[in-house]
Amino acid sequence: MEVTNENQEETPRLTIGDLGVAAWACSELFNYMLEGYEQEDYGEMNKEQMETAMNKLRTTFVKFDSLASALTEGEQDE
Repeated sequence: MEVTNENQEETPRLTIGDLGVAAWACSELFNYMLEGYEQEDYGEMNKEQMETAMNKLRTTFVKFDSLASALTEGEQDE
């Protein structure tokens, strides 16, 4: 997989912007789930499933964000 910083509408490849959007989406979903968790509204999940899902989202956010940051720094060094 090749990651570029090209305009995402003009390339079928993964862009740094795509990684940023993925990180943002994970963050927004986590915040939405956190609101439900704090109100003890777990939807179709139980409390343990909700906590597991939220931990996975947090980890995924960190991975996307770290990758986007590292690639952005790498481009600045070139």
